[in-house]
Amino acid sequence: MRSEIAYLAARLIAEDGITDFAAAKQKAARQLGITDEGSLPDNVEVDAALKSHQALFQRDSQPLECRALRQIAIEVMRGLDRFSPWLVGAVLTGSANRFSPIELDIVADDAKQLEMFFFNIGTPFDTRIKRARQTPTGSTANENVNDISIYEISFKEIPILIAFYPNHAVRATHHPRGSLKHAHAQLADVEALLA
Repeated sequence: MRSEIAYLAARLIAEDGITDFAAAKQKAARQLGITDEGSLPDNVEVDAALKSHQALFQRDSQPLECRALRQIAIEVMRGLDRFSPWLVGAVLTGSANRFSPIELDIVADDAKQLEMFFFNIGTPFDTRIKRARQTPTGSTANENVNDISIYEISFKEIPILIAFYPNHAVRATHHPRGSLKHAHAQLADVEALLA
């Protein structure tokens, strides 16, 4: 059942432009008539199914789309270099397509620094709060729940989602198992992917 949901969710992401894995899994489960939340696959399973789908049905177009997004990610990361951004998500893992946003994590003292930076360079942004469950390094229990500010900007008509983690919160690299966010790369690593 988990596998069926993962493959249908992957198809929805690859072909219908759903960019949120949770929304794709829930829609896939509804379409399959499955109501048990425990049957939902984790994001790693959906990502594996997505890569399989892309290799089979989009082997010519998807790698080019992902490469183009990585090139844009490099430009954005260079512009945000004072914040030492980390690339995360589908653009990093290689499953991104033309629908995918570029996702970055930033750890800093104060979100106002990022907001002032956007203001000073004339970049409009939207912001929202996301509740994030995080497990401290080396622990399988004692989850922390943090409110994470998500900033959305646009660059070359591509949505850029920037998750802001205050220094006192659990670092951006410590994400729960079953999350794609455990994979992260700084600018030099992303540049190396394109070399």
